[in-house]
Amino acid sequence: MFPRVVLLVSLLWSAVALAGEVTDATGRAVQVPDHVMRVLPAGPPAAVLLEAIAPDLMVGWPSPVPDSARAQLVPAVAKLPQIPRVTGRDDVTEKIRALKPDLIVDYGTVSPRYAELAQTTQQRTGIPTILLDGSLTEIPRVVRALGSVLHRNDRAEALATVAEAMLALPVANSTHPRVVYARGADGLTVTAPGTDVTEVFTRLGWQVLAPDGSGTFRTSSIDAIRALDPDLLIFSDPAMRDTVMHADAWRAIRAVREGHALVAPSLPFGWLEEPPSINRLLGLAWLSGRDPMTLAALFNAAVYGHALTPAQLDTVLAGVHSLQQ
Repeated sequence: MFPRVVLLVSLLWSAVALAGEVTDATGRAVQVPDHVMRVLPAGPPAAVLLEAIAPDLMVGWPSPVPDSARAQLVPAVAKLPQIPRVTGRDDVTEKIRALKPDLIVDYGTVSPRYAELAQTTQQRTGIPTILLDGSLTEIPRVVRALGSVLHRNDRAEALATVAEAMLALPVANSTHPRVVYARGADGLTVTAPGTDVTEVFTRLGWQVLAPDGSGTFRTSSIDAIRALDPDLLIFSDPAMRDTVMHADAWRAIRAVREGHALVAPSLPFGWLEEPPSINRLLGLAWLSGRDPMTLAALFNAAVYGHALTPAQLDTVLAGVHSLQQ
């Protein structure tokens, strides 16, 4: 009987020793297993963060990743399946449980909605769930914190140092343009100021323009964008390269006529957002005046773990030159 008691006490002590308490961005104290083997990213921003720190622990991608993007990632990560998205609108509790993650990580806006979602997800699934602050300035701290939780301290320290260096880059151009940033294959979904989607511009001190309305994404028109008269017009969709060059209505906009319309690189992830994760460091450095080819080559190798070929570099940088008439 005594040996059994000793064994039971030993097992209970091991269980306690193998767990650690993590305080996330909402102030919640979450008990996280010491040996995390499977991590589920709650949404696309968390997936990019996790891919950089501990790709071997990812259970999958919570949003579609096109073949063109997968080709620029390390093979093991590129082959990961698409999984349910915790931050979507559907209840995916049972599907998440079936994947048997040890930890769920959300990364992005720290708002009441996402704070409640993290708590609810943990309650429903029984899986520890943490929300990390997705703001640009917090990237080094968050990378180190998650690296510590996942026992990837050396990798996290290297990434955090890269992030600190990119955040410290001075802005080469002291002007503060008025910018319209538009999503979509038609370029008519304009993003609002003061959101994580446009945080790169805010950090640069640029003025983000958008039509009147509510929400992060606002449906617009070419006439409305022309009326805003931005100094700089940036599109997120590669399709806009051809659209702008062959449409008289777009060429009537001053920014296009003057050669101040650009398509932001989008592979393997967007440089300005899509998703709004650590990939935004590329956009920040690019718009600060740094050479995009050097940035793409170094960032992909250091952060995504894949050295781009010359052909891949050409594909990534296809839209960074102005879309002049």
